[in-house]
Amino acid sequence: MDNYTNNTEDVCSEFTPENTPHYFTVVLQWSYLIMLLYFLCFMVYAFYFGYINSCLGSIPWAAMCGIGFYVTKTRPSRHNLFYYTLLLLSWLVLFVCTYGWDCGGQHFIMPLLVIAFFSVYDTMGRKLLFLGILFGLRLYLFFYCLNNEPMIILETVPSELLQILNTAFIFIQMAFVCMIFSTNIQKAEKQLLIYNEELQKQACTDPLTALPNRRYMMDILEEQIRSRPKSVFSVALGDIDWFKKINDTQGHICGDEVLRKLSVLFKEKSCGKGHVCRWGGEEFFFFLPDMNLDDASLFINDINIAVSQLPIVYKDEKIRVTMTFGVEEYDYHSSLTDLIKKADDKLYLGKKQGRNKVIF
Repeated sequence: MDNYTNNTEDVCSEFTPENTPHYFTVVLQWSYLIMLLYFLCFMVYAFYFGYINSCLGSIPWAAMCGIGFYVTKTRPSRHNLFYYTLLLLSWLVLFVCTYGWDCGGQHFIMPLLVIAFFSVYDTMGRKLLFLGILFGLRLYLFFYCLNNEPMIILETVPSELLQILNTAFIFIQMAFVCMIFSTNIQKAEKQLLIYNEELQKQACTDPLTALPNRRYMMDILEEQIRSRPKSVFSVALGDIDWFKKINDTQGHICGDEVLRKLSVLFKEKSCGKGHVCRWGGEEFFFFLPDMNLDDASLFINDINIAVSQLPIVYKDEKIRVTMTFGVEEYDYHSSLTDLIKKADDKLYLGKKQGRNKVIF
């Protein structure tokens, strides 16, 4: 999709072959081809019924449609819509005045109106003005035909066949125009949906570890309390011991690698049992549904052992990492803030008692 500035008129003047929307060019190309096919069919019709002048008179219009198609295919620009509109309206007025209102040619205004309203080149005000012009032209043709005899009066069978021919091509053109525009809109909506999902994912994901972030975890906890207010669950807050020393001695790149390795471990251990997120810095938060304090403590203790045994190698040097955890069970009346603070208090108690502990 093209990016537009607020000044639509400036945008209109800046359209070039390079930035003309492809789908709109395709619409004009198909419209020219359909009209070219129409003129060929009309020439066969006119020749069959002996309207030789009408047959010959359609040749220039068919030629102009062919030229219009060629120009649209080789030099796409915003002016192609103007050429197509001018060509179709000129032919339409002449056609209705020649064969009368009953020929049905006036209905070719409808696909032109659809194309104009899907145009990316003009403001809504201009589109409404164009609508008014088409409406006025149709009324003019109606009253003209009401008060004037057509130049060529068709007999019953040729008149009916011409009506069928015009109706068929109007439906064909409308179908192709609507199909192309609707397909493009569906693609745009799908791309927008994917883009929004990606933005949502980025907004809820820590970019370094690919774990959910604090915001996403809080949403999960709030949904847990709202949807299952009587269910048991526990939370745990863990902090890497002496992480600043790792950054200072080995560098921040090594620190980032430690965070990533731990994140992989936590995801593997929590899969199907709970949720883990990067809480911030070197802290990780665990949400453990359907676990009381004893179950959660055993689970976190297993994770703590796995952390101490995790092989982390950076520049051929083995990095040994330990963590301290605070575990707390939901008591059905504390707020989430209080629940997390209790886990945090236990975490810092473990820090004071020597680190590499699980306090519950």
